[in-house]
Amino acid sequence: MPAKKEGFNRVLDGLKKRQLQHDFKLERAAETYEPIQNIGSGAFGIVCEAVETSSDYKVAIKKVAHASATPTLARRTLREIRVLRYIDHPNIVTLRDIFRTQGPLGIDVFLVMDLMQNNLHHIIYGNEEPLDEYYINQFLGQLLRGLEYLHVASIAHRDLKPSNLLVNQDGTLRIADFGMAKFTDNSSKKHDDEEHCYYMTQHVATLPYRAPELLFVLPEHSTAVDMWAVGCIFGEMVTRNELLPGRSVPGQIKMLLTMLGHPPQHVIDEIRCDRTRKVIQDYRSKADAEWDDIMYCKARGDNQIVRGHCDTIDFVKQLFQYDATKRISIQEALKHPYIQRVVEPMDAQKKCPFRVKRDMMQVEDLSHQDLVKLMMQDVRSAENTYNEMRSGVCFLPLTHTNQFLFTTDYNNWIAGDFQRERKYEIENAKYERAPQTNGFNGEQQLGHVSGYKWRIPSYCAA
Repeated sequence: MPAKKEGFNRVLDGLKKRQLQHDFKLERAAETYEPIQNIGSGAFGIVCEAVETSSDYKVAIKKVAHASATPTLARRTLREIRVLRYIDHPNIVTLRDIFRTQGPLGIDVFLVMDLMQNNLHHIIYGNEEPLDEYYINQFLGQLLRGLEYLHVASIAHRDLKPSNLLVNQDGTLRIADFGMAKFTDNSSKKHDDEEHCYYMTQHVATLPYRAPELLFVLPEHSTAVDMWAVGCIFGEMVTRNELLPGRSVPGQIKMLLTMLGHPPQHVIDEIRCDRTRKVIQDYRSKADAEWDDIMYCKARGDNQIVRGHCDTIDFVKQLFQYDATKRISIQEALKHPYIQRVVEPMDAQKKCPFRVKRDMMQVEDLSHQDLVKLMMQDVRSAENTYNEMRSGVCFLPLTHTNQFLFTTDYNNWIAGDFQRERKYEIENAKYERAPQTNGFNGEQQLGHVSGYKWRIPSYCAA
């Protein structure tokens, strides 16, 4: 019997290896990265553990298959790339490299990131005992710090949940999976109709963490959607259960109405979808749950985190406001008495570079064709049969001195190029200002290098 089991395991391992090789055909990048095993999958991508062959450093590679196939998928891929490529924050996942290959249904995009050992979902449910209050405070504080960095730049993650919060063995938490991230100044509306459809809302934020403005199909949403998700994640850490475990849109709406009551009339009046409005108006039951009971964890016994603590209850109530304009903001949350009591104070953090905001704004109103062009510009090709049209020259700064790399092949992926450019952009982010028009030729000036104006050519890759 053991021999049969051994043989079966060998067959299974062989199938897994072949699937890994099929999913992660890295072509020329295979000389730099060696896939080891599949470690996860989601609605828009699959992830494998890999190793950098030059250093034996372990990384995670996320593949977005046929990223150019539809406008929605192309836009979401570009959003994730443009959020992460020039961000350097201890509580946001680090993008180490990006490249693309040609798949059967379009462009396949690969994002290389630091490998994290675990995620918050596994930590919450990995033990029979509920999470210790000390770790809840640590994770909550780090989550809020990461969100502060994003929200000040008007960037909403829009898919916060425990499985998207990666955790290292040293307790460092990092926000990951920015495929739903969006610049939330509400100036771009062309493509929003698809996200406000009753059925399409199922593709923005996972149901148990979805804010009412997404669930009810309201015309606008802001960074406040993330603060609702923070409340859901906090409640899950406390109770070791999803607070709002809906499995369908109507069921989730009824669950909210049962626990929190009906939303204010002005919120109902703003709902675009007639079907959603009817579900709310026809629901007659009254909410009778108190936050003391909702956040109660039997396994904690007398050591409840929420019950009996007025500042904790107030913090939770402010996170779960139906009206997004009245929901607590990230700055208010960090100053709330509960957070001040349980989270160690930290120095003011640097702001998100202006270029990240500008890059995010650029993708919102583009056509499908323009999105694909931008993707090919932002992500370099690692194809074995690479033979793209060369379109000009690109000057890439190498150091703080006036030294530049001259190349006529801006779309050809070369190991290490992305890291050098990323490092340069991050180190010089302090010089960045809103683009100003040059009076001579109308071109935009972006920054300064050693006293000289440096203009990024429009055809230069990210």
